[in-house]
Amino acid sequence: MYDITEQVQSIVESSGVKEGICLVYTPHSTAGVLIACGIDPNALIDVDRFVRKIVPIDTPFAHTCDPATDAAGHLKSILINAQQMFPVSDSKLMLGSSQEIYFFEFDGPRDRKVYVQVVGE
Repeated sequence: MYDITEQVQSIVESSGVKEGICLVYTPHSTAGVLIACGIDPNALIDVDRFVRKIVPIDTPFAHTCDPATDAAGHLKSILINAQQMFPVSDSKLMLGSSQEIYFFEFDGPRDRKVYVQVVGE
């Protein structure tokens, strides 16, 4: 998991949008964008353990064109989601005091992209 909160906030500020929405999206079927607690680093360990427990790599997958790690990554991406949307007010992301934005990679590391689009006034 990679904390991308500061990079996203920087994009919001440089966009010139004061009031609007911010979309954070990854175009990969084995990755996701999530909101998690950033105060305690152990919270991320809990998220990782939870996702691995729900979709273990040794699950008997029906599709076989991908290795097991990739097949598990597809399902994990469905659970976590490839995008998150955030309100923007006064050129700031409206996050809770303990919320951070994370890019979660399920089958890698690989070269990945995250797109950020800010819309508003």
